[in-house]
Order: sequence, then C-alpha cells, then structure tokens
Amino acid sequence: MRPLPDAPPAVARPVDQRRRSLAFLLVVGAGYLALLLYVDHGNGILARLGGLGGPLAICASAVLISFALRYQRWRSALSVQGHARLPWLAGLRAYLAGFAFTVSPGKAGELLRIRYFGRLQVPSRTVLSTFIYERGLDLLVITALGLGAASLIPAFGTLVGVVTGLLVVLCLAMCWSWLQGILFALSVRLPGRRIRQLATFLLDGARLAGPLLRSRTVAPGLLMGALAWTFNAAAFAYLCQTMGIHLSWPHALGIYPIAMLAGALSFVPGGVGTTEAAIVVMLGATGAALDVALAAAVGIRLVTLWLAIGVGMLAMLSLEVGPATREPS
Repeated sequence: MRPLPDAPPAVARPVDQRRRSLAFLLVVGAGYLALLLYVDHGNGILARLGGLGGPLAICASAVLISFALRYQRWRSALSVQGHARLPWLAGLRAYLAGFAFTVSPGKAGELLRIRYFGRLQVPSRTVLSTFIYERGLDLLVITALGLGAASLIPAFGTLVGVVTGLLVVLCLAMCWSWLQGILFALSVRLPGRRIRQLATFLLDGARLAGPLLRSRTVAPGLLMGALAWTFNAAAFAYLCQTMGIHLSWPHALGIYPIAMLAGALSFVPGGVGTTEAAIVVMLGATGAALDVALAAAVGIRLVTLWLAIGVGMLAMLSLEVGPATREPS
C-alpha cells in the first residue's frame, strides 16, 4: 500500500476548501430554513419552540457537556499515539472547529481539524486515525442506545446489520494487511479521481488506527462515548417531557440515537431532514400528535446539529483571527 499523504484531498487547499464548505453549509442551511418555514405553515412549530426557551437552553447545556466528553475521548486517543502533552484548551478549540462543517457526507468536513491540530504538532495521519476510531465507537454506542426503541422502527434489524457489517470491516481493515490490500485495490477502481483519493486516504487512516484497538483504549473510549451520547438522548427525553409527549424511558433514550443512525446511513449530509423524519415517525408510533412531534424533532436538532455548527464556527474563527501558531514543516 502506498504511503499516507500529508493531507487528504479535502483539506489540501484550506482556503478554497473552507470557501466551498461554507457555501455548501449556507445552501444546506437555507434549504433547511425554507423547509422549516414550509412545514411550519399550519403547524405552528416555530411558535411552539418560541415558548420553550428555558427547556431548550437546558438541552443545549447537556449537549455542550457531551462535546466536552467527546473531546476528552479524542484527547485520550491522541495521548495513546504519543501526544500526551497537548494543551487542553488549544486542543479543545481545534476539536470543536471540526464541527463547523459537520454537515458533510460522512462528516468528512470534520477533518478540518487536521489544519488546526497541525499547528499543535499533531500529524495529519494521527488526526485521521483518531477520526476513524471516533466514528467507529460512535456507531457502536449509538446502536446500543437505540435498542430501547427498536420496536418503534421495523427496519431496526436492517440498520443493526448494516452497522455491524461496517464495524467488522473497519476492525478487520485496521488489523489485517491482506484485507487492506484488497480494499485498496478496489478503491483505485472507484469512479472519479477525488473519490478514489478520499477512499485511499481513509484506508490508510484505518490502517494507522489499528494500535487504538486495545482494551485499555477502547474501554474508556466506549465509556466516555456512552456518557456523551446519553447526555444527548437525555436532552431529547427532557424536551419531549416538557412538550407533553409521554414516553417510556427506553423509548425516550432510544429514539434520538436511532434517528441519528438512520440519518447517518441515509448518506444525506448531516442527516438533514432524514434524522428529523425518523424522529417524527417514531414519536408518531408512540401516539404523539404530528405537530408536536415535528416541533420536538426540530427543537432537538437546533440544540444538537445546528448548535454544533455554531460552536464550530466560533472555534474556527477564534483560531483564524488569533495569534498565528507555527505549523509543522
């Protein structure tokens, strides 16, 4: 397998890439707003959310705590790879900056972190391997949390099967050189130069993430990931309760993770629209009225996805306008 490039195609030209990503984000945001205004007509979603400022603020606080937990997991993975002295606050800003472009296929826009962790002397290959490790743990944790609401979606077994298959292939690709060779041979036959470049880069990252598959790394990583996503699920459960949607605790904690899983597997950037639709379908299955279910879906996405984008933009701005830091040569 050929050696890993210094930076992936997605971040090879940072200024141009950020401009394209920002334009894409604006298009997605404008489309989401237009759809929201259309759905709001006759349903009063925005008016309903306007009276939930307090509960939404509490939910946002829980989501911010989940960001801190996920960063600590990221920091621990970097420590295992030889970067134990990473400044905590500087690393947090670099990590959060990745959320600015989380609305991207496969969350690949979060690899913007390569630029900012590079300033902290963390190589691009280490950032990529940590990113792949993080995505794998998140898939496992979200699937496990969703088990409580499995009865609300007939396709849950299919979702679990797809996730299990992806995780098995990922783990094998991390550890088995012969499989890496097969996948690499397949990747170079993919249509489109940029797709081939991205596929081979991700395969190299999976190969380098192999050392992270140790119990002393995976066990605490799973624990911190479970805590982080439980905070998000609890925020959704609390929001539903304040809106008068009465759910059993397994359903309350499982609906949002399943919706996230459905959004991820839809391959729609950020799961925009598909995640909300899954939430509405599952809440409807519990007897919630359509207008209330729509408001709950939009509300939780405001304090998760769109809050993450806002926090990421602020972190990116602080890194771009702050004092320049030498990047590794």
